[in-house]
Amino acid sequence: MSSLRQIAFYGKGGIGKSTTSQNTLAALAEDGHRILIVGCDPKADSTRLILHAKAQDTILSLAAAAGSRISRSKRS
Repeated sequence: MSSLRQIAFYGKGGIGKSTTSQNTLAALAEDGHRILIVGCDPKADSTRLILHAKAQDTILSLAAAAGSRISRSKRS
């Protein structure tokens, strides 16, 4: 039975964290490992890279939209 391993890439902006993580995880997946990608970047670079640049809603944009709906309903 294999054990859970966690890998984190962090550092200042513009140093290639998203590209490095996607390439590393792609190699691990090709080697037969099961992977889970958790991206916390508000620009959603990890999501964009793994989905081949398909546009996705970010958590930040979904939260902002939900907040707008809540604010409007409270005013009514």
